[in-house]
Amino acid sequence: MSSENRQMAELVNNIGNGLNRAVEAGIKSERLKTDLITNVSHDIKTPLTSIINYVDLLKRENFDDPKIQGYLEILEAKSQRLKTLTEDVVEASKVSSGNITLEMMDVNLVEMTNQTIGEFSEKMEAKKLTVVAALPEEPAIIHVDGRRMWRVLENIFQQRRQICDAGNADLCGSESQRSGRGKEDRLVFHEKHVGESAEYQCG
Repeated sequence: MSSENRQMAELVNNIGNGLNRAVEAGIKSERLKTDLITNVSHDIKTPLTSIINYVDLLKRENFDDPKIQGYLEILEAKSQRLKTLTEDVVEASKVSSGNITLEMMDVNLVEMTNQTIGEFSEKMEAKKLTVVAALPEEPAIIHVDGRRMWRVLENIFQQRRQICDAGNADLCGSESQRSGRGKEDRLVFHEKHVGESAEYQCG
């Protein structure tokens, strides 16, 4: 092998070794970041669980003072929200590092959407919001991770509840479309209110 070829081979090898080291460093960095987020989240969840439990115990005392009842409602809502955010941060860090296992299953999206509407009915009514559901009677089966799909729907409804003003309506409909993979059932979320409109698709 000539000296020029030898130099070229060494250069290529050095580049390859450099790339390998960079990849290893990146993987190590992602793992450290994930571990840090997991540990911090765990440290937050431990006292947070105690707060949630104590709030629940206080609510059982049936205080007559409406101010105290209001304070407890706020504490409960904020602590549950913090719990959800903490879980979301851990999930996001797992996704970014690729350290996540999906439990795929067949889910009836119509049924899950109705359950989510029921879950949020009181919260929506408290803001004088109306959810108008125009869902098909037949099941819309999708193959997803059921727990994470539930979180997707929960986040959509939570967002709309926080952002929308009184009187707005979220309209839920279904569509069937054909693609290269054949017929696809999907749910389309339409949000309509004065001056704005938005659309979300799941499926």
